[in-house]
Amino acid sequence: MTEDPTQTVAPAVAPQPPHQEHSPTPVHSVEPDSSVGHSSPLTEMDLPCADGVWEWQDYAQVRARIAAAKATHRAAKPVSLFQVLDFTADDLPRHAEQLSFQPAGPLPLVSILIPVFNNAKLTLECLASIQQHLPADLAVEIIVADDASSDETLTLLEPIANIRYLRSEENLGFLRNCNRAMAAVNGAFTVYLNNDVQVTAGWLEALLATFVDYDHVGVVGPKFVYPSGHLQEAGAALAPNGVSTMIGFAEHPDQPRFNYTRRVDYVSGACLMAPTALLKRIGGFSEEFLPCYCEDSDLCLTIRAAGYEVYYNPHATIVHHLSSTTAATGNDFKMAAIANNVSVLNKKWGATLDQHFDPRLITFFLPQFHPVPENDLWWGKGFTEWTNVSKAKPNFVGHYQPRVPADMGYYDLRLLEVLQAQADLAQRYGIHGFCFYYYWFDGKRLLERPVEQLLLSDKPDIPFCLCWANENWTRRWDGLEQEVLIAQAHSEDDDLAVINDLIRFFKDDRYIKVDDRPLMVIYRPALFPDFAKTAARWREACREQGVGEIYIAMVESFELATAGFHPSLFGCDAAVEFPPGGLVEPKPPTGAMLNPEFVGHSADYRDLAVSFASRPAPGYTRFKGVMPGWDNTARRQHAGGCFEMSTPGAFQAWLEESITDTREQHFGDERLVFINAWNEWAEGAYLEPDRRFGHTYLEAVSNALGASRLLKKN
Repeated sequence: MTEDPTQTVAPAVAPQPPHQEHSPTPVHSVEPDSSVGHSSPLTEMDLPCADGVWEWQDYAQVRARIAAAKATHRAAKPVSLFQVLDFTADDLPRHAEQLSFQPAGPLPLVSILIPVFNNAKLTLECLASIQQHLPADLAVEIIVADDASSDETLTLLEPIANIRYLRSEENLGFLRNCNRAMAAVNGAFTVYLNNDVQVTAGWLEALLATFVDYDHVGVVGPKFVYPSGHLQEAGAALAPNGVSTMIGFAEHPDQPRFNYTRRVDYVSGACLMAPTALLKRIGGFSEEFLPCYCEDSDLCLTIRAAGYEVYYNPHATIVHHLSSTTAATGNDFKMAAIANNVSVLNKKWGATLDQHFDPRLITFFLPQFHPVPENDLWWGKGFTEWTNVSKAKPNFVGHYQPRVPADMGYYDLRLLEVLQAQADLAQRYGIHGFCFYYYWFDGKRLLERPVEQLLLSDKPDIPFCLCWANENWTRRWDGLEQEVLIAQAHSEDDDLAVINDLIRFFKDDRYIKVDDRPLMVIYRPALFPDFAKTAARWREACREQGVGEIYIAMVESFELATAGFHPSLFGCDAAVEFPPGGLVEPKPPTGAMLNPEFVGHSADYRDLAVSFASRPAPGYTRFKGVMPGWDNTARRQHAGGCFEMSTPGAFQAWLEESITDTREQHFGDERLVFINAWNEWAEGAYLEPDRRFGHTYLEAVSNALGASRLLKKN
């Protein structure tokens, strides 16, 4: 279900486009059969077939190319040094004398809790940065919790006006020092702030705003950068074994993907804000993690278990001298503490972390494999997608046509046992669920039988969702609409009619949800008069009918493929990447021509895999998309497009990278990866076994899940 990738991508359009007289054709149109003047016969058996070696040979090369392409993107924009305070040792007394803060009053809004042990220079620089960037209209108390420092910390800090200097007579260690000081906190919110950081303009206001702008916030952390200008972390991700990944480590902090507020596994205790009452209720940092390390991960997981969310807010930026406060204890101490506490974290939270560690892989599913009266009328009695697939011929030497199905043959989706077999096969190899294309034309459904039968049965027990393919259905495949067979009629009445039809699917227990919100995918939102209004009508109708909130994702196809429009402009929650659209570089076929009438194009699948896998993520939630291949010459014999060099190895490399990126960029139920497709046979985009590759594309799916998990754990 996609456009011809060899067509030039249309210019970006406004979120509410005017009527387009020549909008692209729907993806399931076909052209009438015609004879092809091939100079010699060729079958798929003349091409190399899967033998356990050949089909995987591109894997290492494609992975290396993806890594190189990402490195090139990183190098394209050098970072700039952050201007930080840097006091000399002789000047520390003078700088301490210049520090002064306003009285916090008996009920401050925020308490900034700074645990310290020696490193007086860093502490003064931290306090001076707070003084520079403290909002005058906020009641803020500053608490310095001195863990029995042996340097000049006491002498320098105790006289500073309007800070609460709490000194322990014995060294308790970071964790116990923080918990001891928590008893003295009066603010409604507490900020744990390490003394080896410096804050920047707007940091405190941004952290506080998170609790206003988002629901159920329990913890929020900022963007951490190094003085060099490189990103330290944009939130952090956790593996089930307790090992963490600092998201965006050493990358450019201005990349869009690091600059929107989102949920994360945890945020660093070097700067962490939470409601004080919540912190006191859970008892602060758990002493299971004495003396230090992983206590912030555990705190975030504990707060989430209490029903709250953990957010990263990039509008607060903190400059961090990483591990400066523990450097004096020696690297051996640090490594031993980390190793021990990672193990503790794994035992305590491993099962919880494992639940959402692997992204859910969802494959688009084409239902046009059974006859319907409309296709009988338009194309002839008994027409299905197999009609196109079986008549395809190679256009040049090395062109893989025709595609012949293996395990299930030329199946008929009127048989529920076929769908059961497909579900069994998909789940065996790690596919989470199917996204069925849904066809609705002003109250008329098409190709609905497979998903209607699924709805009426408790089998197969596979998660599913729907994607409304909201285009006109036309006869031709030329990007025009000169021969419309059945048209869309987007209107307010149609909006309500279609959502009332969809709600019955949303209520099925198998329906895929994101945070308990049914996932609805819309294929071309730009074709609506104003999809933001449509989305609002849908949401209201779902609330009124007891469904609750829904999650709407728009496919980035056609005019949206490279436009980068924020989904919120269309009233959507997220976008779905949809290869091959937008990043194709058409090339002449590599083999000698067999069909003198062929005027289409080919492209190198490996190039596309690298382009999509290394593509910089946007500043919004975009679900990664991958495809096992593409070739629509079964529908457009003389003018179609195809990808050469598509192999399971190259596909696995692409999918692995998409899985890893998804784990880092998204959280929980939003860890989704879409595959185009399960069974788009006439587009050469399918995971189902064929006679040439057998189960190897499905094996690539299983391999990608396993390999990316092993790489992460090790």
